[in-house]
Amino acid sequence: ALDKLKLTDNTYVIYTTDNGPWLPFKHHGGSAGPLRDGKGSTFEGGQRVPCLIRGPGIPAGTVCHDLMGTIDVLPTIAALTKTPLPTDKRIDGVDASGLWMGTATKPPRNEFIYYTSRGMLDGIRQGDMKLLVKKPSGRSAKNGKEQVFLFNLKKDRGEQENLASAQPKQVKKMRARMTEVDAEIARNARAPWHKD
Repeated sequence: ALDKLKLTDNTYVIYTTDNGPWLPFKHHGGSAGPLRDGKGSTFEGGQRVPCLIRGPGIPAGTVCHDLMGTIDVLPTIAALTKTPLPTDKRIDGVDASGLWMGTATKPPRNEFIYYTSRGMLDGIRQGDMKLLVKKPSGRSAKNGKEQVFLFNLKKDRGEQENLASAQPKQVKKMRARMTEVDAEIARNARAPWHKD
């Protein structure tokens, strides 16, 4: 259709999703393959999703393994179309046009914060390292103990080997940064449904 309408040379097509598979629906809900868990989880099976992009300047048949989120689409499209973003508002995403075009010498995003489906801070990723701090919930919330997970996603994308007890300094450093970024987000948050 794009070819027929002569829009191929100025249209980006992005195919992705917001979450992993709905595991309660069994085979009807999809599969995360080797990734742990699914929709509603902060494990990779709930967060990491396919993304296919076609458009002008994107080298055909290329694969990118760098970190990017849908939150980065706005600043990326703005950069590619040379459209200025508002200077009086903070834009949460980063320009990932170098990833799309295959020209990036380093990833534009090295860090990612994870929140639960209820909006509670749950973890942070820095490069290949991912920290999750799972707070007890439901009936066990009062007396339960938090679970701390540390994974090296380059070596263990299925999140099976918990490195937290073997790397306490890494856990402490990442936990401090996770709290710092969460506080920054809270300070800069706009009120919900606020028009500006």
